[in-house]
Amino acid sequence: MSTIPSPRARAAGARRQQVLDAAAALVLQKGAASLTLDAVSEAAHVSKGGLLYYFDSKQSLFEALADHLVEQLQIEVERQAAGGSLAKAYLQVVARMGELPKDEQVFKALKLICTGQPELAGRVRGRLHLFQQNASPDVALEELHLRLVADGMWVADLFSCYEITPQQRAALLQKLGAA
Repeated sequence: MSTIPSPRARAAGARRQQVLDAAAALVLQKGAASLTLDAVSEAAHVSKGGLLYYFDSKQSLFEALADHLVEQLQIEVERQAAGGSLAKAYLQVVARMGELPKDEQVFKALKLICTGQPELAGRVRGRLHLFQQNASPDVALEELHLRLVADGMWVADLFSCYEITPQQRAALLQKLGAA
């Protein structure tokens, strides 16, 4: 039997989410290194004490934000895959993400956090279970190819290495059979 969260618990969850959303936006705007608890509390419209209720340190905020972003990525990839190839779905998600305005590319915040806080990279790797499928070696190699293309596109978007147009993204997905 499942229990329905109380209104107070739902409100607390919403405030926690509000803090995480504000932190992700700040990471995208200013980078992980310049994130402060004061800036997050101001952007989230909560007191610093309210922020500290959910996250007792900047490190715990980064950990929760990384966990949240990985979870969001997993949900989106699994939704997109709908029983099909997770690697193709991952490539589709990354390709669409690059078409969003820079301040809406929340999964980029995950890379920025890991770049600014290298100790979180292991945590993210440990939580990222997107592509652990039992497949033949040929399928596994194809899946690896698609994941590497997606990762390359993600890095290119993150560092603005290339200007990839929506038409180029669509053509790439088509060429790789991930359209």
